[in-house]
Amino acid sequence: MLFMFIIPDTDKKIRANISSYKSAFNREIRDYGCISDGYGKRYLIFPLLLVLNDMKKAEQHIQWHDSHFPDDMGEPVQMLCRSILTFRIGDINKASYELAETMFSNVYLLPWLLDEKVEPIDMRHLTNFSLLEYCEEVPHRVLESISEQELEWIYSCYHSEAFVKARTRYIEIYTRLKHVSEMDERVKLSDEAEKLLSALKV
Repeated sequence: MLFMFIIPDTDKKIRANISSYKSAFNREIRDYGCISDGYGKRYLIFPLLLVLNDMKKAEQHIQWHDSHFPDDMGEPVQMLCRSILTFRIGDINKASYELAETMFSNVYLLPWLLDEKVEPIDMRHLTNFSLLEYCEEVPHRVLESISEQELEWIYSCYHSEAFVKARTRYIEIYTRLKHVSEMDERVKLSDEAEKLLSALKV
């Protein structure tokens, strides 16, 4: 799994890692005209920036990431870190939407983070990233970097009426999709699931 890596123990080493990843991206663009990134470096930078707590670099990287990967489906730990960075930057509406994206990418991650009871759900999971055990992939230094204020914000979003309603229906849909084979119904359910996130955009 992606996040079996150790975040460096000093800011200097973290900055060196980020610089190394950026240099690799630039080489790919120079040599191939595009970024391949099968390794997932673009995902690793977000937790590094969260621990570093450098908001200027975070804003720059978010803009760079979105310009190069506009349709990227993301990854739960990366999405969680991005939403918290956006919260720190002060764009609360955007941060809440990104937190909703995080919730849909792995329905277990937010309650696990909040130390609430979490059990496997008999639903269709789109990737290994969306499984319960993936929560254990969150680096410890990321967990230590999340403040009480940020946890309170995550709690308030997660237990808000809008999040609960969307999450409940999302789980219903993917529970149903695990057992439906008829194509028209599968397409209908999948389309509805995609619209759930859009409904949370402010």
